[in-house]
Amino acid sequence: MNNSTPKLRFSGKKTGVAVTLPIGWHQESNEDTNCATDIYYQSLGEPYSPCITIKIIEIPESEYHHNNYQELSEILLEEQAQSSCSQTLEILEQKIENISEHSARIDIFKMINEETKIPITQYQVTIQLETSVCGIVAIMKTEDQDFYLPIFNEAMRSLQLIPN
Repeated sequence: MNNSTPKLRFSGKKTGVAVTLPIGWHQESNEDTNCATDIYYQSLGEPYSPCITIKIIEIPESEYHHNNYQELSEILLEEQAQSSCSQTLEILEQKIENISEHSARIDIFKMINEETKIPITQYQVTIQLETSVCGIVAIMKTEDQDFYLPIFNEAMRSLQLIPN
């Protein structure tokens, strides 16, 4: 995505996480979840049309430590491996970064969806916050990853965590 692509700044109504995405993306409110969730998508209806889900997961004080985000990453990877046809994930990239001045982990991997048999690529980010973890999952068809991975990378760099 080049810098001439017009972009929109979205402010998470539920999560308080602001993100910048290309024009043409939409924000959806999700009412039926037990944690604050914002969903961004490009088009509805198609299986695995690119979408980004941002959740804020509160951590009970007794379980809080500075590596909750790493723990969440491992749990999410394990859950995804369970729902993959081969029970394994092809890890494309794993890195630890700072996002909006918070420790974060990024995992990018490929898998085959068990139900649809569609190869998908998932871009997963966990960010350690004061009393919670921000989990971000972006999904796309593997055939579209060369187009969408740069968009997701840029969106992650644009993230701003607004204290609630």
